[in-house]
Amino acid sequence: MAEILTSLALILVVTFAFSELFFFIRYPRVIGQILAGMLLGLPFFALFIRGVQPDIAFLSDLGIVFLLLLTGMQLNLPKFRQAERDSIVIAIFCVLMPAVLGFLLMTFMGYSVLVGLVVGAAIALTAEGTKLKVLLELRALNTKVGTIMLGAGIIDDIFEILFLSLLLFFVSGDLSGLFFFPVKILVFALLAYLTYRLFPLGLHLVQKERNRISTFSFILVFGLLIAVLSSRFGIGPIIGAFVAGIIINMAENHRAEHHELVKELEVMTFSLIIPFFFINIGLHFDFFGLLRNWPMTLLVLGVAIAGKVGGAIAATPFTDLTIKQTHLIGWGMNSRGSVELVLAELARSYGLLTPEVYSAIVAMSIITTLMFPFVLRTLIHQDRKILQ
Repeated sequence: MAEILTSLALILVVTFAFSELFFFIRYPRVIGQILAGMLLGLPFFALFIRGVQPDIAFLSDLGIVFLLLLTGMQLNLPKFRQAERDSIVIAIFCVLMPAVLGFLLMTFMGYSVLVGLVVGAAIALTAEGTKLKVLLELRALNTKVGTIMLGAGIIDDIFEILFLSLLLFFVSGDLSGLFFFPVKILVFALLAYLTYRLFPLGLHLVQKERNRISTFSFILVFGLLIAVLSSRFGIGPIIGAFVAGIIINMAENHRAEHHELVKELEVMTFSLIIPFFFINIGLHFDFFGLLRNWPMTLLVLGVAIAGKVGGAIAATPFTDLTIKQTHLIGWGMNSRGSVELVLAELARSYGLLTPEVYSAIVAMSIITTLMFPFVLRTLIHQDRKILQ
């Protein structure tokens, strides 16, 4: 126990120092946290954290659940509804274009169709955690563009589950997972609607105690239960946590108290849990693997960026957005570092990916995650009106 606490304390100390350094030079803390993870992944520091990597992975997953719960709780729902159509269009273009380009790149280089599908799926995905953290820091979440980014990212999560289901089908030959997926979504939607009707009753009973700890605990338990429910249905805990946050947002009548609860959850999430998500991203980075395999990495990276940014721009005629806005959204959708790593690891474990292709996907995930906060910050500071 003492060794685990020592390792976690060391991780938080290094992460805190790096995040504060980047905040001091007016850059998002997320960059410092990812770089801290990369530093901790070096051989010298790896000796101190080798035994806690499963704990880091668990805290990383938990951090995303809390982050999406928090996002749903503080989302501007009227704006979210207005942006629904644009979010769907952006999501479709930002998934299909990089997926097609990744597939074509791999097949052109002589790899199998299955490898092309895996790489295309990996570069088509978006990580909500990195994007949301930066949008919150830049106070851009509830703007028009920020809301569309969020909506497109949530829709992107559906594609993530589909891609994982497809991969499992190809490696196992079990078609049942794909067949029952729409049924699972429908059943989960019905259960979510039921909880939406019942949740205000429970919240009202708890609030009668006039004890913020009880209310805060009730909200946390509710969020985790819905996340577990969606995970059990094969939809993933992220969507469940976001749905729980929206239900809480819609049910809470005491807006002042709701605002305080959001602030308390924000402090707990960003100070203790979320850093482990970005540390986990940094730990996946293999600098020497990047040096050995830089041509493949550059190709995959170039296709990944072109697919996301180009896909968003290509969607412009079908939305109410300007090219400047879709360009910004494309960069926002370009952050990765989450499910595509799971996808790549799964494919590698089944022998579908060579070490070169696998390391290129991992390096692409880290580099795009590191790039997008700089680009987002620069574009927004150049023209704050671009968010409206």
